[in-house]
Amino acid sequence: MAQTVEEVVRYADEQFEKENFQFAAQEYNRALFFGSDQVDRLSIQIAHCYNELSNYDLAATFYDRSFKYSQSDSLKNEAVLGKAFCLLMKSENILALNELLYLSDDPNLLQKTGLHYLKGIALYSLGDDSLAYDEFYTVLNLTGAGDSVKNLLDNEFEKVFRYNKRYNPKRAYMMSGIIPGSGQLSVGAFKEGINSMVLIAGLYLVAVQIIRAYSLLDAGLTLFPWIQRYYLGGMDKAKGLALSKIEKKRYQSYQKILGLTTPAAFQ
Repeated sequence: MAQTVEEVVRYADEQFEKENFQFAAQEYNRALFFGSDQVDRLSIQIAHCYNELSNYDLAATFYDRSFKYSQSDSLKNEAVLGKAFCLLMKSENILALNELLYLSDDPNLLQKTGLHYLKGIALYSLGDDSLAYDEFYTVLNLTGAGDSVKNLLDNEFEKVFRYNKRYNPKRAYMMSGIIPGSGQLSVGAFKEGINSMVLIAGLYLVAVQIIRAYSLLDAGLTLFPWIQRYYLGGMDKAKGLALSKIEKKRYQSYQKILGLTTPAAFQ
């Protein structure tokens, strides 16, 4: 016996509840093909399925479709938040912030929480830490988090605000230009710093020996290109290590921030 559209949708819903997302998406699509009039609801369910399957491009397409066909502000808001999440997962932070502008003026509490949470992620990824802090703090207020959690968030952002100063790439670069290896040491890369110091010192010692045995010109022609290469290379290396250190520390803080602020709907 042929299934009705309603039976297909019901079966798709059952598969979705069982987290069989690939099969659920297939069945929702089949219901749309058969002419279901629930285009907005089925589209957002398909989008959720592809989101769970990490197919963010397809998910975004169906979130857009749900937004287009829905007359419900609540469903439209869900589609906006879903698409913004997909864009964030693709590191398209500016586009995610733009997408969130389509949220209605009066979202429900869960949607408002999602709005500030996603904005916090986008702004943090863009390096706008002060605004990101405001968004994440708003999430804690909306979810009724206690003072202890807010204090933990404050402490983590205090670290974030200091990373660029503590591991300043320009300073590391300049320090290695004055004393080879010192820039690496300043960001905690002790092995790299010592290696740079030893290498440049060794080249200078060899240069002194050549000068004594031959001439300054001979030393310059023989070793200057090597000294210049490793000297400038060490400065670039120090700057790169500082940038990597900042990125690593920011990521560690990011994980802790998410652990403190992620709403239940995004877990």
